Amino acid sequence: MPARLRRAAVLLLLGASACSRNPATGQLQFGLPSDDEEIVLGREADAQVRAQMPPYDEVPAAAKLVAATGARIAAASERPELPWTFTLVDDPAVNAFAVPGGFVYVTRGLLAHLGSDDELAAVLAHEAGHVTARHGVVQLRKQNTARRSVGLFRVIDPQLRHVGGIAARTAGLALLRYSREDEHEADDLAVRYVTAGGWNTAALVRVFAVLASLPADGDKAPPWLSTHPDPALRRARTAAALGIPEAQAPTAEPEYLAAIEGLAYGDDPRDGYLVGNVFVQPRRGFMLELPPKWKVAHDRDQVLAISEDERAVFVAMPTKFTDRKAAITDFFADGALTGGAAYEGVVGGFAMASRAFALADDDGSTLMGLVAFVEYEQTVIAMVALGPEATWAARSELLAQSFASFGRISDPKLAKVGPLRIHTVVLERATTIDALAASKATPVDAATLAVLNGVERSAELPAGWSVKLPVAR
Repeated sequence: MPARLRRAAVLLLLGASACSRNPATGQLQFGLPSDDEEIVLGREADAQVRAQMPPYDEVPAAAKLVAATGARIAAASERPELPWTFTLVDDPAVNAFAVPGGFVYVTRGLLAHLGSDDELAAVLAHEAGHVTARHGVVQLRKQNTARRSVGLFRVIDPQLRHVGGIAARTAGLALLRYSREDEHEADDLAVRYVTAGGWNTAALVRVFAVLASLPADGDKAPPWLSTHPDPALRRARTAAALGIPEAQAPTAEPEYLAAIEGLAYGDDPRDGYLVGNVFVQPRRGFMLELPPKWKVAHDRDQVLAISEDERAVFVAMPTKFTDRKAAITDFFADGALTGGAAYEGVVGGFAMASRAFALADDDGSTLMGLVAFVEYEQTVIAMVALGPEATWAARSELLAQSFASFGRISDPKLAKVGPLRIHTVVLERATTIDALAASKATPVDAATLAVLNGVERSAELPAGWSVKLPVAR
């Protein structure tokens, strides 16, 4: 048989068992899970997303707007039969993402930076494009398989090279990264869905302008920039495809702004904050003293402290367990750790089980550790410390103080905190962002306020213009 015919025969055999034509892109796709398997994978990922970033329901109008806009996009897509959900999640980062099966998320941080229903539709349409094109389905299946073998201990990097990952709100999910080709394809599908839904396609260009304006936090790029690269280049590409200018005037649509009125803005201290070296968790009602001068990162009810030499860590977080003994048994179940002395006691008035352990490092040295599980309010809180054997004894007393400090919040005032919230003000006279910031109408600085509203700091805003101001309430 000629080589060309052999190749054709192979393709036909593959096509009979593992090939389908994607209805959104028209491309043949090989080796993908069935629709049913994709939905199962998506539901598993959705449960993890909701555990790490719960739905935001304090402003029902905002959540309803996300769901309603998403439903229109799903109906306009080539896969309307998927169990689509469009969820507003409680996260201050400016981000949106999707997992296979029709599960799409937008953070309250991104919602605050948008100015219209059209811009929201543009964001959700792009994420829906990733779903309909089936980008990342295979990657998610591989991630889920690998994740099943990962226990609680794996949140701490044994080599202490990437310990900061615990502070990332999406650390456990490992959100899918897409290639440039995938991003362009999702952008093109977004144009299709926005057009079909009757929204203004120029909003696609405006959204890219919003994303391009986000400042980096030191060496850390905003989450959207890590999962959706090159917004400036994609803005130029989309503007060229639509035949419109790259520079699009910002929008401040009254109906949209009314829907996000009262939206929490920025970090929410109710999810945890620091007072000196004390971590306070108002939602859970506990507090914990961390080693002084250690670097601290926290996310909701998870907190991580890193020693000054970056060789030792202390971490605390809730677990899935309700019984301390079951938790400690599970911690040592895979045999990777050498268990040491065990102790049963009480900390902060709550029953605790703890045990020392050792772990062989890749370089042949030994890492020492201590784990404690505290039964607290129908759950078990884990506290884990880890560091090199050579310096463990010198740090042991300091770490013991952290373990012993766990308890309820002692001062009621520490629990009575709240976030800044979006409040829209209609200007009575022309002004600038610089002038608004100088007037102390909001505690955020002029640069942040300008990005939030999509305007230049020195640009004169006319009377009647609606400005979003984060305010304390």
